[in-house]
Amino acid sequence: MPDELDLGALTTDEGFFLLSQTPSKPFVAEPDADTEYRHRFTYRGSDTSIKQAAIDLINGAQRKIFLASFRIGDRDLLDALFAAVDRLHGGVYVITSWTEDKLRKDLSSLEDVDDIDVQAQKKRFDELTRRGIALRGHEACHAKFLVVDDSVALVSSANLETSALADTSRKKATGENGVVIADPAEAERLARFFTRLWYSGCTWAALPGAEYALHERRPTPNPVTATPLADGPGVIWTHADAADSERGILGALHDVIGRARCELLLATFSLVGIRDRPELLLNPLRRAIANHHVDVRLLVRARNNIAAHRADTAALADLGVTIYGDSDTHAKGVIADGRYGALFSANFDAEHGLFDGVEVGVRLDGRPALMEAHRYFQHAMAHADLTFAARPAQRELDRGLGARWRRRWPFDQRITVSCTDADWHRLVATATAGPVLWEDDGDNIRVYVGAIAVTLKPVAPARFHLASQPVTTEAAARLRSWFDERQTPGDTKPRRGCCPAVLQRIRSGR
Repeated sequence: MPDELDLGALTTDEGFFLLSQTPSKPFVAEPDADTEYRHRFTYRGSDTSIKQAAIDLINGAQRKIFLASFRIGDRDLLDALFAAVDRLHGGVYVITSWTEDKLRKDLSSLEDVDDIDVQAQKKRFDELTRRGIALRGHEACHAKFLVVDDSVALVSSANLETSALADTSRKKATGENGVVIADPAEAERLARFFTRLWYSGCTWAALPGAEYALHERRPTPNPVTATPLADGPGVIWTHADAADSERGILGALHDVIGRARCELLLATFSLVGIRDRPELLLNPLRRAIANHHVDVRLLVRARNNIAAHRADTAALADLGVTIYGDSDTHAKGVIADGRYGALFSANFDAEHGLFDGVEVGVRLDGRPALMEAHRYFQHAMAHADLTFAARPAQRELDRGLGARWRRRWPFDQRITVSCTDADWHRLVATATAGPVLWEDDGDNIRVYVGAIAVTLKPVAPARFHLASQPVTTEAAARLRSWFDERQTPGDTKPRRGCCPAVLQRIRSGR
């Protein structure tokens, strides 16, 4: 039985996002080179163009405004909508997915919901309806788009709220991108798609000019035809209901991947069901890498708190995909060789967005707006603030695990311990893989490995007495619970982290 145990060298089977030392840098847009499709974005520390584009479109409306957004909340945008409804004497129509059921339930489990104030959202809805805006709810709608007068539109990944539309003063602005569409034929197609959702998809409504109150509504026949895109560039969508299933975004994703010969850039907020449905992403990427040696890179939100998200990320990393984790990104898209590509609202999600639900995007093959989106993704990857380690050692996790609760190990990397043979044998037999966690309870340090907890009681500088005991919560499950815990004002948590220590046992009599 060895007298030394290197806990810091133990690797963890699960992948994690680790903080990098990459400095942040604003993204600076190039002048528009295309009048019909114009790239717009949000990025931390940068001028935001999505917000200004939305406000400009709303301010320029002459007849009507169609708006769809998962959430609504930006003050300047709301003021523009209120001015428009007064100027147009109505004519402003909004679709959101925030049905009464979703407002009641725990929203922390929903996609792209981190910290949301449900009461504040209800107050915004009340303000919308009191000011004369027609508001309806479509439970499956995750699309984010705006159409004005059937002639110009904005399609993006951004919810119309402050974090996604922030100005340069917000260093934590959510990363988004999208396109202003000034092609009247494509804007009209998108307006028809909105009309289809409004009549045949929305299952609740709030009456304009009245206090916010939800009324169930029975979907009615769609009065217009919304034809899927036959050939790009143009608007694409996902729409799935009892009557039909149109998966234009999934088709575009697969087509673009199939066209890649040198480079493929991918971006998503979340990954859901990638391992369960390999035909969605894994199989197409495997063929691209095997047949053409394509350099595949993925920009993805660094969500250490979602175990399935990390596992799907690891599956892509195992294929050879280079992962760029970012704490702020919410952008989505696919670009092959800088020539073929699309931007959209859908995540790489096998449950909602590509196979099901309601999403909208834009195919941009050969357009200057695609070149600008390519620059945006390259910039976001070059300045991503996290990397992904598929099987990190405890020393890597101690130095850089992306978690608010993580603290560095408070003692030397090498410490000496005294303990009984039984305690030492139990620890050595258990410590075959990570995670290895530590927690400071105020008097002692407790180290969790496998199904045991080790108490380290200080007896001298860098020297501890060690005692171990079985626990019901294994270290991996404990780590997931730490990610799930939410910090509330005034709440204090023990200092916690991942243990990188080398334990040197001192036998009695030595």
